[in-house]
Amino acid sequence: MKILLDENIMQKSISVLEKYGHDVIHVLHRFAPGESDEDVFQLALQEKRALITLNGKDFIIFIPPVTSLKMHYGLIWLRGFQVTNKTYEIIMDTIGCFLKSNGDSVRNAYYAVRKKGESYEIVQRYPKIQMFLK
Repeated sequence: MKILLDENIMQKSISVLEKYGHDVIHVLHRFAPGESDEDVFQLALQEKRALITLNGKDFIIFIPPVTSLKMHYGLIWLRGFQVTNKTYEIIMDTIGCFLKSNGDSVRNAYYAVRKKGESYEIVQRYPKIQMFLK
């Protein structure tokens, strides 16, 4: 899977995600620091990359249900915790494994990564998954 790491994600996360066979670039490989969120999002679209960020609130304004955009390649928002030198590897392992298992199904969806005890979970936030009971 093709992935773009936002400026706020440690560059050393690349090697962790590459272990899972992902094609990963960091936004600083294409732009100088401080590039606009809209330009970063456009880069993700142009290169067909899922975007991983700590600032999801800055990017959800570009995707459904806020807009009528027909196609994007996924947004993964690390939410409610800080990524540190001690935690980045387990977080990126969680994401790397998730993306390897789910591949193209992350298109047009956005996910939140949340801390759960000593580990992390990935929850689909949009589109909402509906459960039907018989």
